[in-house]
Amino acid sequence: MKVTDFNILIENEESIDKLSIGGLTLAKNFTIPMAYGRVVQVGPGRFNKIHSKQIPPDIAVGDLVVYNPGIAKTIQLNIKGTDGKISKRTVFKIEAKECILVLNETDGKICGIKSVKENYVLIKRDKTDKVTLGGIHIVELNRTINNITGTVVMTGPGKYDSQKDQRQGCFAQPGDKVAFIEMQAIKLTIPMMNEKGDIVKETFYDVPDSALDVLISTDKEGNMTALKKIKEKHILVQRDTGIKQTATGIYLPDEDKEGHLVEAKVIYLGDNLTSGVKVGDRIIYVDAKDNNKKFKLPIAGADGKITNEECFILPESEIEVILDEDESF
Repeated sequence: MKVTDFNILIENEESIDKLSIGGLTLAKNFTIPMAYGRVVQVGPGRFNKIHSKQIPPDIAVGDLVVYNPGIAKTIQLNIKGTDGKISKRTVFKIEAKECILVLNETDGKICGIKSVKENYVLIKRDKTDKVTLGGIHIVELNRTINNITGTVVMTGPGKYDSQKDQRQGCFAQPGDKVAFIEMQAIKLTIPMMNEKGDIVKETFYDVPDSALDVLISTDKEGNMTALKKIKEKHILVQRDTGIKQTATGIYLPDEDKEGHLVEAKVIYLGDNLTSGVKVGDRIIYVDAKDNNKKFKLPIAGADGKITNEECFILPESEIEVILDEDESF
């Protein structure tokens, strides 16, 4: 049999329930089971009509890959041997782009990571949940989901753009300090070869590039120095604090619950915005746990000094109103 397009065949599937096969530990994610196996066949890829060229998969026969068996199709084959006997062979068909990792091997043992899924980022977690090695304080990302930080060690090439005949690249790059939601990550403990040639186990988080919102620059000692970038089509704001007056004249402190309108000052812009919003603008948006995330980030003041400030990042589309200079809410 032969596979078509970007499909591949994988053999010798190993379940996540058999945790330490060959030294590889696939810690169970919240919803995604994991497995790994050997690639035994690779499809030809797909023809790009715009540029008149064949685009092959990024996987090769013989690669050892980590993948989600839940989206693989199981195929049972009857193989006739040279002795005439029939034996059964089970293979698993999956699209090459669904392989989460390709592993390195030496002398039949796993010793590292060869590549990462096209739009995923591999992260080494910081040693503490609340304060990173560089002193970056992370307050709850929102009211229900825990956030952790780490350093990017490897990225995929990004999704393929058939119009431009090139990879789009990832938002985060190796060395970037990032914050991410643990529920969106796949935790993997993998044997890695260190500088001395010894194989030691290291734990990584494999995270969709789209789940990363903020990149932070650090110095050689790991101390934060400035914001590097935020996600495109997003803005970073600082909320107003203080006392608000109700319609009956009763003064109440700011509420901290979902669904109420919030006034905030825009302090940082992502790329490709379309609303015309600028740094310094005051906006109104609806506070909701799924549309804004809270950080303490390095922000430069008017005097140029950098301090950790509480900020919220939200999609530009969530802006309700951009206020004029003489308006307030």
